[in-house]
Amino acid sequence: MKNLRVLCFLFFCFEVNAQPLADFLKIAAAHNPSLKAKFKMYEAALEKVNQVGALPDPTLDFGYFVSPIETRVGPQQVKIGFMQMFPWLGTLTAKEEVYANIAKSNWELFEAEKEYLFYQIKQVWYEMVELNQSIAIVDANLKILTSFESLATQKFETGTKTGMVDVLRIQMEIAELKNKQLLLAAHLKLKNSAFTNLLNWETAVPIVWPEQQEVLILLATTTTLNDRINRLNHELISLRLQQAAFKSAELVAMKQGMPRIGVGLNYFWVNERTAMAVPDNGKDAFMPMVSFTIPIARKKYKAQKKEAIFKGESVGFQIKNKQNQLNTALEMQWVNYSDARRRRVLYTAQNVKAKQALEIRVSSYTHSGKDFEELLSIQRMMLNYELQLLEAIKDQNVAVVTIESMY
Repeated sequence: MKNLRVLCFLFFCFEVNAQPLADFLKIAAAHNPSLKAKFKMYEAALEKVNQVGALPDPTLDFGYFVSPIETRVGPQQVKIGFMQMFPWLGTLTAKEEVYANIAKSNWELFEAEKEYLFYQIKQVWYEMVELNQSIAIVDANLKILTSFESLATQKFETGTKTGMVDVLRIQMEIAELKNKQLLLAAHLKLKNSAFTNLLNWETAVPIVWPEQQEVLILLATTTTLNDRINRLNHELISLRLQQAAFKSAELVAMKQGMPRIGVGLNYFWVNERTAMAVPDNGKDAFMPMVSFTIPIARKKYKAQKKEAIFKGESVGFQIKNKQNQLNTALEMQWVNYSDARRRRVLYTAQNVKAKQALEIRVSSYTHSGKDFEELLSIQRMMLNYELQLLEAIKDQNVAVVTIESMY
């Protein structure tokens, strides 16, 4: 009976102990390859901003006159020219805005990947906690059945006719529970392997199992959660930034349809005349230059602008679709959360009643040696309620972390 009291205390107190889960999240954030890949995409996008914000490369040309051109001050032998083109005012800034928004969008995708990774880790964590505590429950029930076996053996030794049958039934129940315990341990090993792979951490990480299962509670309403998700969901923010990038791309298309200005300088190397002396004999010449590129092919720039508009509209539809998906997912997880809470309350109450009934039947069997089958039935019922209680808590926690991963 002492074992029953311990079980009751262990599974009906839900105070949250300190969890090492936060440490595992830090390890995953530093070592998960998928997360690293997203961060590298963000870094690459940042470098693109530096590229488009720079002026085009200047042009340097060199010419050598095989047959020098005669001028008043002497024959021209060499020509060196330098030209720098400048896009229309505001073009480079608009291009920077396009790729700055794309870089920010990649950052939000990195954050979304991190949230999804953390969600996966938390889900596997709560599943492992459930399995670990289920093993402990089965072990405690094995001890209870062992005490029943001793009681049934005593009845058999005192001459009760059904004593031997009761002993055999107990031994069968014990064999079933040991098999269940092995199955739970195998599932725990698989979950532990998945957990390690998510961390991408080669060194074995010791897990400090919590003594009591944590219970996560949602305090917000679905309306509040939906509003929070629409504002803070990283994938939605990423799409909005893409939309802003295409808006800036419209401006880039318009700016590129404007003239570009070039400023340059030509230098002419002039040889001296040897046959006669003239003023400024052999004086080199400098010629400043200004050039314009006239964008005559307007169709190309109009097409670029339309392309940006259509892509922006496409992202707008993607945003609406994503909002609908998130709203549906929230409603589904809210149903799962509410169902898990109801089951948790139900199995908590049912387990208390099963414990009380078991105590009464143990006392009755001790005195009369009767109703052993009912005693085993109640014990099975109590074990089932205890395991279902752990499952309900796990389901509630997973529903909470799933909703939290959406914002």
